[in-house]
Amino acid sequence: MLVGKGSLTFRSFDVSGKNATPTKERILERLETFSFAGIDTIEEGSTYGWVAPDHLFDGDFDVAKVFRGRYALFAFRVDTRRVPGPLLQAHTAIAWRAALEAEGLERLSARQKREIKQDVKRQLLAETPPAQRAYGVFWNLRGRRVFLQNTSKSVVEAFRSLFERSFELELTPRLPGLQAAAFARAAERLDPLKNARPLDLATRSAPVAVA
Repeated sequence: MLVGKGSLTFRSFDVSGKNATPTKERILERLETFSFAGIDTIEEGSTYGWVAPDHLFDGDFDVAKVFRGRYALFAFRVDTRRVPGPLLQAHTAIAWRAALEAEGLERLSARQKREIKQDVKRQLLAETPPAQRAYGVFWNLRGRRVFLQNTSKSVVEAFRSLFERSFELELTPRLPGLQAAAFARAAERLDPLKNARPLDLATRSAPVAVA
């Protein structure tokens, strides 16, 4: 199962907007609409979409599989196709040498080099399978909070964009400072903390070890 596996490091968000607690039918319908469709071209880049929680190729969204108590569980799949730089450089150098020998030339023009490199890259992309990743999503429907099992900036931004388009809702990241302020407000300690300043540890003397 994709959701909950591995080290459980999350980025969390508050969910807001009209109908921030959608029905099960609405969630399933939107997951299906924006489900992962695969990379159809041989261009370099990434594509993403939703999959059900069992495995990378699980596109079957149903109530029993997705909903667990107050949570909706699914996964954010990202496929990326990219040619490693050293591999492209090596194959391009071979192609340049072959072109010189075939044409009986001593040097290739900048345009010829560029065109050969582009041809090599297209060929390598066609032969390169995409890297496939999926990250668990936990949606607390009652609490209006979503947890993504990843903290990479690029993954988080792509997830947030797809979630907001899929469900027509807004995600607000729950950053540490905002969470601390919320706890302080709930405990009526926000005013005393207004004048708090970071402690400069560099100016403090180091403890002396006692033998």
